Amino acid sequence: MAKKEKAFGQLASQIVEQVGGKDNIVHAAHCMTRLRITTKDTGLVNLDELKKLGVIGAQMVGDQVQVIIGNDVPDVYEEFLKITGITREAAIDENLDGDLNKKKTIKDILGSILPTIVSCVFPILPALCACGMLQAFVMILVNTRILSASSPTVQTLTWVYNVAFYFLPVLVATAAAKRFHVKTAMAVLMACVLIAPDFIALVAAGQGTTIPNPAGPPTVIPGTGNAGYIFGLPIYPATYSNTILPIILIVAIMGVVEKYLNKWIPKSFRFVFVPLIEMLIMLPVGLVIVGPLGARLSILMGNLLTLMFRTLGPVAPALLTMFMPFIIMTGLHFNLMAVAMSMASVSAKNIVTHPAFFLTQAAQGAACLAVALKTKNPERRALGLSSAFSDWVPGISEPGMYGITLKYKTPMITSMIGSGIGAFIGGLMNVGSYAGGPPNLFTLPLFINPANGDTTDLKNIIICMVIGSIITFVLTWFLYKDKKADEIDAKG
Repeated sequence: MAKKEKAFGQLASQIVEQVGGKDNIVHAAHCMTRLRITTKDTGLVNLDELKKLGVIGAQMVGDQVQVIIGNDVPDVYEEFLKITGITREAAIDENLDGDLNKKKTIKDILGSILPTIVSCVFPILPALCACGMLQAFVMILVNTRILSASSPTVQTLTWVYNVAFYFLPVLVATAAAKRFHVKTAMAVLMACVLIAPDFIALVAAGQGTTIPNPAGPPTVIPGTGNAGYIFGLPIYPATYSNTILPIILIVAIMGVVEKYLNKWIPKSFRFVFVPLIEMLIMLPVGLVIVGPLGARLSILMGNLLTLMFRTLGPVAPALLTMFMPFIIMTGLHFNLMAVAMSMASVSAKNIVTHPAFFLTQAAQGAACLAVALKTKNPERRALGLSSAFSDWVPGISEPGMYGITLKYKTPMITSMIGSGIGAFIGGLMNVGSYAGGPPNLFTLPLFINPANGDTTDLKNIIICMVIGSIITFVLTWFLYKDKKADEIDAKG
């Protein structure tokens, strides 16, 4: 045993030397066969020498060195920790052997999109849960009249619970940086650019203003059409606070850019010139090309939505509600409000977005509750219960969506079915709200007609929410498998 430990220690020491020494190591983990080391400077890694150490193989994946050792990797990892003094990481239940030369198919790429998004959001769920629970706490205080809405404490807590969602791109950037092997400071910097006060002011000027008009079509004050220029290219006036997908796409591209800059720029110049050139590349890519994709898609979606509601009857709200989680995920739901306002000028109520929001929240909560009651995993049960509460009371869907439904897939599918059926019934009833506001337990009165006090729409939306929730809960109860969820958690 002593001889084996000595051999493992010698191999670990040699690996440390060939990856640039312990000062070049950020962190390390291992899967079933590989030692995975994330480095500060990939230029210091000597792959050719690593392959000569008697290991099965070695390769680079972004800033991560993967040394293929085989079944002895846990023992080598223990010695590696002793030598480097780095923090222990949880073992990754994954075996990539045999896949080194396998080309990814389109199916593989598409299948990795949702897990990638989840991996960029799941680490920040504590912050989202905290703000969601804080919002529920404030609402309970106000609605039980313990404190008034004008109370200084309530006013302070109100802006505080919005912080995590306003700065969502920044929080996501920290997790995405690790996922795509980008320096965290650079990823956060790009996220800050998207929500910088000066940029937001330029966006507002570029977008113009839409003023609701209950007596007719909304009043539109045209904007400049852009949010400035960079290198002669117009910057599209898109809003990025509360969004997730734009910063994930930007950081993913940054991972490729950083990799090649570190490869091409000499070591002595990297510290200064890699960040500079990276920003000069990513600013036009992020602000002109990648970032605005969501905004441009929202225009197409708005036109499609208008056509759907005019031609498909109750099928239109059903389809919109079924896919609302993905619309929310990309941030496109903010841009649908103009469509809803335009259609409300004709029907005198919002039959587009608000019913879909409320039904989506109800179904997501039901799916989370079903998972919480069925699972044997205490952490998953706690997250499911808190997520169901967050969906139903303050109307915060992110913890449940990224921690339960989207992550385990089956609850997402069942919630889409349940909410879609509820929306179809709502479409037949012509359910709509008469004012704007976030979808939660305390804003259901939005469905009361203020002109005559008619509660028909309120009763109908509650009926649809209950039907959708029951269908979602039953389907999730029978289709969700705890064992499969355990496998997903094990893969990280």
